[in-house]
Amino acid sequence: MTPSVQDGSPRSILLTFTKFFWIFLSAENLYDTGIYIFVLLYNLYLLDLGYREDFLGWVTAAMSAGSIIGSLPAAAIVHRLGLKRTLICSSAGVALLCMGRTASLGGAWLIATAFAAGVISAIWAVSLVPVVAALTTDRNRPLGYSLWCGWGIGLGVLCGVLAGALPGWILKWDLAASPTAAKRLALLFGAAVALFSPILLVRLPLGGRAATGPKIFPRSPFVVRYLVVSTVWNIGVGVFNPFFSAYFARQLHLSVERIGFIFSASQLAQLGALMAAPLVLKRFGVVSGTSMMQAGVALSLALLSTGPSAAIAGIVYAMYGSFQYMSEPGVFTLLMSRVEPAERAGVSSLNFFVMSASQAAAAAIAGTAVVRFGYQPVLIFAAVTTALSAYLFRRLLQEFNRP
Repeated sequence: MTPSVQDGSPRSILLTFTKFFWIFLSAENLYDTGIYIFVLLYNLYLLDLGYREDFLGWVTAAMSAGSIIGSLPAAAIVHRLGLKRTLICSSAGVALLCMGRTASLGGAWLIATAFAAGVISAIWAVSLVPVVAALTTDRNRPLGYSLWCGWGIGLGVLCGVLAGALPGWILKWDLAASPTAAKRLALLFGAAVALFSPILLVRLPLGGRAATGPKIFPRSPFVVRYLVVSTVWNIGVGVFNPFFSAYFARQLHLSVERIGFIFSASQLAQLGALMAAPLVLKRFGVVSGTSMMQAGVALSLALLSTGPSAAIAGIVYAMYGSFQYMSEPGVFTLLMSRVEPAERAGVSSLNFFVMSASQAAAAAIAGTAVVRFGYQPVLIFAAVTTALSAYLFRRLLQEFNRP
């Protein structure tokens, strides 16, 4: 018997999505595919050009700083242009900037284009949540958000393998004369794939201005405590996240292909961990469960600091990414459940600002520290900081715990 759309089964809820939701998801997948390829290979391309981790840190910091700046006017831009035009312009802008970031025009150019990409990426990111809401109903919206998040992670599994193999294929097919040129061509390919996203977005029925209400920034004790913990957490993960590919290339001397495989395996582990997160949160409560996951991140970073073999490092990195992704549902659930509905946009903006600012500072300092002292002390610092975050999450937010 074919289920009706009223029986509440997962299949029946899937049937309630309109074709426009699937068009949006397809456009998002094209964008994510191109950006995954670009992000995985870009630092390796800069290393080939002769730059070191301190410069990579400044590039990451510039992009994070751009994200901070871009998040401030994003709501006004969406209100003026509407969701559809904002999405089209921002996704196309990021893709074109990715092409520009491959040009070898000096450090100032690379930092400036990274900053610009951060500004426009923030506008794109701020637009995504209301787009999903506009293309779903009250009944299927939770599943819509799950599909949107989970599909992107699953896509990373395939994109990691593809990105790792692309430079080798390009050389094999005699499309480039050197490994550096092959990486540049692969980066341009990724940007071109992302550029197909706005072509699909044209079909979405999202014309007109978006409805916006007053911006309310809550100042409750919970919000203050949460932002303190968020600052510590994002400093800890921001120290290592931008340098994972450089860590495996320089510290462990792995090839691009093997780095791509590790990235894909990690994405697969993260997808499984994300599906398991609700069970952990239900068993231990939001605060306690999230604190445990953050402690798992700290343990993983501590293990990486011991200088393991390449095989062990790959496994530990998968653990690191899994615990990090597992913590996100708990963090966002707690954040959204402890403020009034009218305050959610404001607290989300505060969280995004704190996250971007903390990670920008962490990346800039960590890049310089890696060049001067190596990866081990930086990883130890990251482990201690994320362990402190796990403790503070439980200590400061325990009274807000809900099973």
